[in-house]
This record gives sequence, C-alpha cells and structure tokens, in this order.
Amino acid sequence: MTIPIVVARIISSSPLITRVSTAFVGLQRAGAFRRGYSTFSKPLLSSRRSILFFLIGSPILYLTTTFTRLLYQYPATDIDGSHPVYKSKDDVRFKQMYGHWFTARVPHKSLIQPSSPAGKAGEESRGEIVKHKKTPIEVWTSALFCTPTLGLEAIGIGFFTGNGFTTGDRGKEKVYVGQDLAHGVFNVTSIEEESTPPVTLQEEKDGVNGKLLGRAIVAYDIPDYPTHLWEVAAKYGAPWRHISGGRHCFEVIEEEGGKDGEVLVRFGCVIDMERVNRLDREKGEDGKGMPWLYVWLHEVYARWLVDGAVKGLRRGGQ
Repeated sequence: MTIPIVVARIISSSPLITRVSTAFVGLQRAGAFRRGYSTFSKPLLSSRRSILFFLIGSPILYLTTTFTRLLYQYPATDIDGSHPVYKSKDDVRFKQMYGHWFTARVPHKSLIQPSSPAGKAGEESRGEIVKHKKTPIEVWTSALFCTPTLGLEAIGIGFFTGNGFTTGDRGKEKVYVGQDLAHGVFNVTSIEEESTPPVTLQEEKDGVNGKLLGRAIVAYDIPDYPTHLWEVAAKYGAPWRHISGGRHCFEVIEEEGGKDGEVLVRFGCVIDMERVNRLDREKGEDGKGMPWLYVWLHEVYARWLVDGAVKGLRRGGQ
C-alpha cells in the first residue's frame, strides 16, 4: 500500500497539478462556481488531492460505463452441449467449463470481400498474383484476430517467442484448416461454409432460428508452467486450478425473420479444465475451477474483442 501513496504524493506535488489546482481555486474565488456549485466545489476543488481524484475518476468512469455497455449490448447465449465446439481433443481427460457465446448483427455486405483486380480473366497468364477471395466466415474470423487488442497480444507473443515485434499470421489473407495464428498460439481445427442442403439452427438447441452460413473452430493450449503452478497451489489447499486450453468458435448466421441486409455473427469460447489434478491424482476429481472474478474478466474481455471486430466490420462495410 505504500507505493500507491508515494505515487499519489509525487503526482499531487507536481507543477501541473499545482497550476490546475490554483486555477480552479482562482475561478472559485472569482465567483465562477457561485451559482448552484459553490457548496459542491469548495471542498472538492480546493486541494491537489481533489484534482488527483478527478484525474483518477475519469478512467474509472470510462471503464465502468464501457463494461456496462458491453454487458447490455452483448448478452450471453446458452448453447446446447452437443455443439461441436464442446468436443475437446480428449473428453476423458478434460471437462468443458465456462462456455460463453456472444452475438451481434452486421450488414451482410461487410462480410463480402470484393473481387481483386488481379482475378480478372487473362491476368493470371501475365504472371500476376491472383489473391484469395475470403468467404464470409473467413472475414468474420480474421476480423476478431485483427482487432487492435489481439494485435498487441500477438506482438507480445511474438516478442516472448523470439519472433520479434510482429503479429504473425492473423488470417488477413485467408483462413484454412491447420493454420497457425498469432505465432502458433491458435490453430484452426475446422472451417465449413454454407452447406447444401443448408444447416438449420433452432432456438431451443442453438440459441437462434436461422440458417448457418459458415462456422470455424480455433483451438489453443495453455503452456504447462502456469497450469502447474496453480495445481501445486490446489494440492496444498487452494480452492482453484487453472485451465489447460480451449476453443473459439466463429459463426455467420442468416437469422429467420431478421432485418433485410443483416446477418448474425457469433463468437463462442469454451474452456478445458483437467478433471483431475495431475499432482494429486489419487483424490480423483476435485471439482475445482477458476476464481469467479477471473471468469468474469474473461467474459468482459471476450465481449470487448467482439465489439472491436464488429466495429471494424461496420466501418469496412460503409
């Protein structure tokens, strides 16, 4: 607790804070806050700590309003456990926990990539490169991986894995099965386009009535050392353990009775938790999971990524 106090004192004693505080006090004495605000402003705007309070309060207010907006704008959807994203690489070893699904509406045209000029007839024979035209599900998948937030995360991964300050492949050109994204942290395990006959989704099982236009599943594994540390703590009495990995699912859906020209884009994430602590197998399943705050932050972070991807699509579709 001493470090925040020292930092607060250093900031409050800075020349900038002193000048701002002096300016507010001068306005107050000049009567600028006399009408309706004098009682409120006198105790709040007459000290350096009050100015510091306002500087700290602004980001707190922003975070609070943003979290509230995300929770309201992207409510969680329950999807039946038969969905393919719940199928792990080893259902005997892992149990699926904390499945989160978030849905948004975007213009269908924002998922349609225009044909490349290099794709015109006759140009390929002149040695020009014919670019891959991404399908709607590829566009939606890459839109989330290309958000600024995941871009910074990918740069950090590149630095710590010795690949430099680069993002690695994020599906900008194409998305295909077996593809390694963000320096190999994520792997595309399946991708399917609109089938014939089309797959029909139902409210009771799939959370929406409509036609599936595309689906992609991306898996990831957590390195052993963070999982190991949590399992050591759990063995000696801690009530929690860490996840081992999981999968992300991307879907594009034509909603039944939906607004003309719009489609649903959906993002789902399912977390794998080992059923038995590897360091304490004789006790069998211990039922321990992640702390609730960790899970809540994971949900908020997923909503933040979806929001960034949706905004990017809407800007690109204008």
